[in-house]
This record gives sequence, C-alpha cells and structure tokens, in this order.
Amino acid sequence: MIMKKKYFFLGLSVCALMSACSEDVLEKTPNVFSSDDAYINVRLADVGSIGTRATEGGYEYGTTNEHSVNNAHFYFYDADGLFVSEGSAWDGGTANSNSPDEKIEFKGNTIVVLNGLDQKNYPHYMVTLLNKPTGFTAPETLDKMEKVLVDGITTTVNNVDYFTMSTSSYVRHTGNAIDADVKYFVTEVKEENFSLEPIDLESSNYVTVYVERLAAKVTLDLSEDLKNTKTTIEGKNGDFYQITSTVAGDDNAGSDVATEELYIQLLGYKLNGTALKSNVVKNIDITWTADNLDFNWDKYTDFRSFWGKSYNYGNADFVYTATPNAGKTCPLNYVTLKDGLVDLGISSYCAENTNTAAILNQEGNFPAAVTSILLKAKVCDESGNALNLVRFNGILFKQEQFLSYIINVMNANDKWNVWSKTSGTDSDTYTQLDKAGVELVSDGNGGVEVQLKSGLTLYSKSESTESEPTYTEITDQSTVNTQLASLSGSAVGYTGGEMYYNIPIEHLNPIEDGATDIEEANYGIVRNHHYVVTVSTLDKLGKGIFNPDEVVIPEKDDNKTYYIAAQINILSWKVVEQDVEL
Repeated sequence: MIMKKKYFFLGLSVCALMSACSEDVLEKTPNVFSSDDAYINVRLADVGSIGTRATEGGYEYGTTNEHSVNNAHFYFYDADGLFVSEGSAWDGGTANSNSPDEKIEFKGNTIVVLNGLDQKNYPHYMVTLLNKPTGFTAPETLDKMEKVLVDGITTTVNNVDYFTMSTSSYVRHTGNAIDADVKYFVTEVKEENFSLEPIDLESSNYVTVYVERLAAKVTLDLSEDLKNTKTTIEGKNGDFYQITSTVAGDDNAGSDVATEELYIQLLGYKLNGTALKSNVVKNIDITWTADNLDFNWDKYTDFRSFWGKSYNYGNADFVYTATPNAGKTCPLNYVTLKDGLVDLGISSYCAENTNTAAILNQEGNFPAAVTSILLKAKVCDESGNALNLVRFNGILFKQEQFLSYIINVMNANDKWNVWSKTSGTDSDTYTQLDKAGVELVSDGNGGVEVQLKSGLTLYSKSESTESEPTYTEITDQSTVNTQLASLSGSAVGYTGGEMYYNIPIEHLNPIEDGATDIEEANYGIVRNHHYVVTVSTLDKLGKGIFNPDEVVIPEKDDNKTYYIAAQINILSWKVVEQDVEL
C-alpha cells in the first residue's frame, strides 16, 4: 500500500525550558494560526521511575536540568506502522509539588495543528522525542524505529545540555490482557482524539503520552557509619580512613618495614564500561516474565518497565576489551583515572548497558561487559605520604623491596647469573646485579613485571675448577627478561599509592549468596533508573594503578581480591509524562 505523506503544521509559543516551579502558570491559549485543520492538545509531564536493590526504592523527582525541555517532536504512523508525518511543538508546563508517590513529576501543555488531514486518514500511532538528538530522522516504519541508534543521551542547544527522552516502553494491554499487536514504545491515537475545531487546554479528550530519559543516573557515596570513621592527618588535605595491613620488609623492625597502619584517601569516581550508543526507544521483550527474571520487570499500570535491551544486548559479535579483537569491536567505553573524577555524592549519567546471562557468563566477559564504578583512592602511611607498593601473591611489598625479593628468588633457584663489569687499570671487576639493575614496568594489562633496565651491558659467569671464572657478555637479554616476567608477572603496582575499587552495578534481580553463574538482570544499568551506591565498609586496598594513562578493563579475578562492601539502591526516575489531545 502506498501512503501519501501528510505534513503537520504546528502553531504555538515555544518555551525553552520546563518550569521547575509549581506556581508558574502557562498561557492558556496557545498561538494557533490555522482554522481548517485537525488539532492536537499536547501535555508533557515528568513521571517517575521506581527504585530497586539492587533494593527497590521509592519514586524520585528529577532535578530542574533533568526534566528541562527545549523541543518536542512527534512522529506519526498509520495502522500498518508506516510513517505518515511529523511535527514539533512545545508550550512549557509546571512542575508537580505533590509527593513523588503520585508518579507525575512534570506536566506540560501543547497544542499541535495537523494541516491537511480529514476523517479518513488520521494517524494511528505516535512516537514522541523530547530534546531530539542532532541529525535524528524518523524512519519509514515502526520496526525500523525500534532499531535506531543515537550517539548520546543529551542534546546541546546554545551550550546547554538537555536530556533526550522518548516514549516510555512497557507491555501494552487491552484491559488486563497483553496486546501483542501494539508496539511497546508507541502512543495509540484514535479518531475521537482529533478535533476539526479549535480546542483549548481544558479539553477532556486528550491522549496521554509517557516518556522516559535515555540516560541512567548513578550516585556514589559513603554510609554515615563509614563517614564517622574518617580521620585527618596534620598537614594533609582531605579525609583519611585507617585500615590494618602488613607490608613486607627486609626484616620485622626498623625503617625498612612499612607500618601496619595504612591510611586510605578517597579521591573521586568515574563510570567505566559505559555504552557508546543508545537505542532511541527502549527495547524490551514482551515475553519476559517475573518468574524468569526473578522480579516484576513490567509495571504497565505505571506506564513503565524496569529491564531493557541495550544495543549490545545478546550480540556475540562484540568483544569486551579496549582494542578490537578478530575483527570485532567493543561496544563500551573504558576510562583512565588520570583526571575527570566526580566527587562522592555527585551524580553521573550514562547510556543503558544490559546483557544476557549467556554473554556475561562467557569466559573473559565479566566484569568488563557490565557498567561499573571505579572509585579512585590513594594509600598512605601514618604521615599521609603516598606509598609506592607492589601486591604479589596476596602480599604487599614496598616497590624497592619487591625488586630485591624477585632477585633473591631467582638466586635461590640458580637462575640469577647476571653480572655487571667495572673496568679497572689492572683488571676488571664483576659484580652480581642487584635491584639497582632492574625496574618495574607495566605489562599493559593493569599489572607490572620486573625487567632489566635498558642500556646495561651484562655478563654471565662460567665457573671452572681449574681456572678463574670467565664472563661472557649477554647479547640477548630477552631470556633473562622472560624469566623475570614469568616470576613477577602476577604483580600489581601502586605508583604514588594510587589505586581503585571496581564496583559492578547490580540491577533488580538479587545475586544469590554462593552463586557461581550470573543470571539475567543480576547486573545491568537501565535508562531512567537512578542507581544509588553506598559504600558501607572500607577495610582492604584496591587494585593498584601503576600507569595512570592505562585504561581500566576490570578482570574477573580483580573482584576476588580488590573489593569494598557496597549497597546498591536503584531509584527509577520519574518518567516524563506527556498528555496529548488530538
């Protein structure tokens, strides 16, 4: 069937921002300049999302900037899901001053004028976008709309960022029965919603449209009990938290032995493993059930859902590393902790990132495939001075002492036949190489290894019972470096005492104690949810940062060794509700 496009002409005043004050009153009569057309009354409102565990929380209103609207766009499709036309309009609104339990965060009002329609060709479905991404074009069908990707979660207008929002996705119902014929991300419009006569904002025959932000929100903070344990160190800025940990030394007394009292200074956090793209509309699977996800994921009575499919969901063509592998690309962004840290208590935003249990349980994928929080910290001595440490086989060393330790182990196994030469007037003197001839280098994967310093001329010693030992230059030092790397390769270095804790973000399906496999929705970050992560204890060191320029790609073993206890509460924001009268 060939459809003729109809173009909607919109006439109304445009408000740049949603009002944040409930007492703000809008103009009751939009500036409509057409007379022989069909009319649409649009009312926008922020509606809430609900909280979860990890634990389930209550409704939460967004801040002013989180529900600000610069533009509203409406895309109309016929009963067969074919594109008909589009229009844009925004006439502001008022914030809700009532309890968040009422679900409505913001209500807006707009009248859209559809020119050239008659009673035989009214559209059947509508998709709404607030703060439309730059370059977005409506696809020809609703099936294609489901697959449209955008690069960001905000759009920038006049140097101001606005959160992009689209029609809320949930299982459509007719009465109490699932209506599988209606797309889960559309607003159904009916003939009685249209008017051939000018209408006002008080008209009762309007259509309600719910929209949700593409962004997920994350806030990291400390529990009040943990905050009460902080201490200060004279002459040092910031708060410190004392832990007890033994650092190996040359002996058990004296200046070469690190104190067992270590102090951790928390420096800030960043989100890691965040999705590079986002579906413009939230993708769900209407066959999901509360039984197979272990939580009530769809709440159609509140016009929202609590699980979704991000653009990488279940896609085996992606690889979860920082660099391409075998022609595959990584759908996530990994970060360094060199700069750009966010203060505790301040929120960050990112695109949703969810995946199937099959993908997350695949060897090497978890925890790199999930979005996590990297909490950067610094380990110091009792005077607040940063400690350069190495963790090796569960033991902490000062870096200099670790170099000596590795050489001693090589010696004990008769593998340290490495000598340096000092030329004299009468003869040359050979000295077995000590820690001054080796150094720590990055292994490129978050760890360190001991290697010979470059530029040294080194020798091996040959013993003889009949003559003086002979020394032969080692022309190929790679063999020695291979031995050193093999012995020290599981080490992790702390340069300037810097380290991080990795906190994979949990979702609404609680992880069972002792579970060996990951289940769907154990981990994930879903649009329009607020993940409130609270650190409750701090009694171990994090993973060391040796090279601050290296991106952090969490590994499975990291979670066994470097961790802190954290409670994650998920608060779904108020979904933006849009009332549309046609």
